[in-house]
Amino acid sequence: MAQPPRKVIHSTPNPKGEGWITQSEGRTLKKHDTQKESEADAIARGHGAEETGGKGQAVLHKKDGTIREERTYGDDPKKSKG
Repeated sequence: MAQPPRKVIHSTPNPKGEGWITQSEGRTLKKHDTQKESEADAIARGHGAEETGGKGQAVLHKKDGTIREERTYGDDPKKSKG
């Protein structure tokens, strides 16, 4: 049986204005006033994918847009040298 794709949720600064957004596959899922709210939403959505039998990933960005941290839920990918 084929594995379901990993649902990747990004917490990132809103490129269209102030605040933060959660997004997946290039679509905005929700707008947030703070980074903390956006990160909590991304993490909850990642866990949600795992809880329904899939795989999830929360990608948490810094204010400058670079990746600060990635969290995976469900089957973790193989470890790789960072």
